[in-house]
Amino acid sequence: MIGRGRDLSERLDELVLKVKGGEAQRLDKYLGGSLNWTRTRMQELIRQGKIRVNGEPTKPSRKVRRGDEVTVELAREGILPPDYDDFDLSILYEDPWIVVVNKPPDLLVHPVGRHIYDTLINYLHFRYRGQKQEDGELIRPRLCHRIDKDTTGVVVVGKDPHVHNQVRHQFESRLVSKEYLAVVAGRFPRDEEIQIPIGEGHDLESSLRHETLRNAHTSVRVLERFEACSLLSCVPHTGRQNQIRIHLAAVGFPIVGDERFGGNEAPTGFPGRYILHSSAIRFLHPRLGSPVELSAPLPGDVLDLLEKLRG
Repeated sequence: MIGRGRDLSERLDELVLKVKGGEAQRLDKYLGGSLNWTRTRMQELIRQGKIRVNGEPTKPSRKVRRGDEVTVELAREGILPPDYDDFDLSILYEDPWIVVVNKPPDLLVHPVGRHIYDTLINYLHFRYRGQKQEDGELIRPRLCHRIDKDTTGVVVVGKDPHVHNQVRHQFESRLVSKEYLAVVAGRFPRDEEIQIPIGEGHDLESSLRHETLRNAHTSVRVLERFEACSLLSCVPHTGRQNQIRIHLAAVGFPIVGDERFGGNEAPTGFPGRYILHSSAIRFLHPRLGSPVELSAPLPGDVLDLLEKLRG
């Protein structure tokens, strides 16, 4: 992730990375893993002279080792969003250690690619800019998990590094209960337990035929049926990438507007995105020792859509 450990609310003209350990590896591979950018983009920036190792121009095949300093020149057009001062974050819960946000659509949760400043974690860094924890350290919000750009709803963020690590471990160990709401194409016939192995693919076919398939389990409950679509509650029992989107498409009911995984373009009157909402979550608070149960209301455009469908 770009800027791990720094103040993400500040303008950044270049990014400096210190190679920390491990075996020597190609520069483009190292940067691809560190920044979540494609190796093709890394190679192009290296050829343009915008990436240097220990202050010197280099080439994609160069091996970097522990202690090397890699400098990445960022695009000059990357400026702080004008709405930093008044961006309205919908806070579901907050205490000295954790903040939980109801993420709106069309917002990345962390910097990636060309999105250096306009992400959820940037706005959170600006919200807590200059504020300190109980031990006097500056608050640096850290994501405990991630959801996609067009997925809306609950996102848990740690304000304290120890609590962040504890909650993130709960996510990684499948100790967190999550529920999602989805609007799918067609009249979903009945409640169903979907247990279809999936892999990391770019579309439905490659995800189901990937050379490495892993068990995946999603419980689906029908909440409402309309003329040409259905509102579903989906509970993932495993944490595969894009699991709910793939599972619903695999059984013939893709999420409306999810063109990547089996759906068609969103019809007229629907939001111009797929409708998947992280509606509820339950986890154990590491400091308080008690469960935290939260729900997030649907975005306004989805509520308007459901009202029209019911009418």
